Amino acid sequence: MSLEQLRQLIADRPRVRLGEWPTPLVKLDRLSQQLGVELFMKRDELSGIALGGNKTRKMEFVLADAIAKGYRDVLTEGPRTSNHTMMTAMACLRLGLRCHCVVASEPPDFYEGNILLLRYMGVSLTFSPLDIANPDPADNARFRATVERVQAETSAYSIPAGGTMPVAEFGYMNAVLEIAEQCDGDLPFDAVFIAYGTGGTSTGIVLGQAVAGFRVPVYAVAVGTRQAFETLRDRDLAGLYEHMATELQLDIRHERPAVEEVFGYAETGYAVPTAGGDAAIKLLASTEGYFLDPVYTAKAFDAMLDMIRAGKIAPGSRVLFMHTGGLSMLPVGHYAWAGTVR
Repeated sequence: MSLEQLRQLIADRPRVRLGEWPTPLVKLDRLSQQLGVELFMKRDELSGIALGGNKTRKMEFVLADAIAKGYRDVLTEGPRTSNHTMMTAMACLRLGLRCHCVVASEPPDFYEGNILLLRYMGVSLTFSPLDIANPDPADNARFRATVERVQAETSAYSIPAGGTMPVAEFGYMNAVLEIAEQCDGDLPFDAVFIAYGTGGTSTGIVLGQAVAGFRVPVYAVAVGTRQAFETLRDRDLAGLYEHMATELQLDIRHERPAVEEVFGYAETGYAVPTAGGDAAIKLLASTEGYFLDPVYTAKAFDAMLDMIRAGKIAPGSRVLFMHTGGLSMLPVGHYAWAGTVR
């Protein structure tokens, strides 16, 4: 395995250019001094589609596949707060494709955040009640039936929640290549932290490392409860890695870097802000001048801070935080602020 093999693998895939690459890789100097590590951040919130985020990388490969197969309609799914549905819709509009979304929700009384942006874009929306924070299996079955019905009605190219599908994995495999090129051909980190929803971004980073021959441990911080993950997902990250490697015909099943699923930082439920996440937003904004969001990245950053402070990440380590976006959801966290604003 080598970086050149990864580069060639990416170059051979059909791709549409949607993003602004490379996104910056920045060192957080003041936080590094406070925490006793060398902390870096990959700024994929600047990826160039809509309000930015990790889905741009995936859609470059997914929508290229849809176009190559002759589709003009695209169907995807997600909760009201989904960055994936919002960014997929914007990517479709850039390419002249029609986008249809099945939203895990009752029709809202008012529109805000990503669901408002979908409405602005004129996306065809179908609602099916499903509480992502505390999913009921019967509601989940009805939601899946609704997705299948809309897909049959539209004959659309179907993209699962989060864009987690084999062809999408090339997006974050390519991110590994990009980061290595920003680091003189190396991946010089002792740990990578990332927010973990459907798992495709985390798996892409692990797959990319395996192809390139890197072995940096990945800490994937769940943005929902363990119970919700067990209800909604088919595989854990190790199983997802095996599945994707097989589907992509990559002989790297025994090359997987260590990957740890980190739970306990979203026990309020998916899309519900936490006190720790709110503190992480404030710390990064006030110390370094960057924003996190309350649904995704703040929870991952909170976990990273805890693990560094507890010594699970050794002093002096070089740590990479993947900022995967979600800034359209920042207003959701306003209530969590306590005390006097001065």
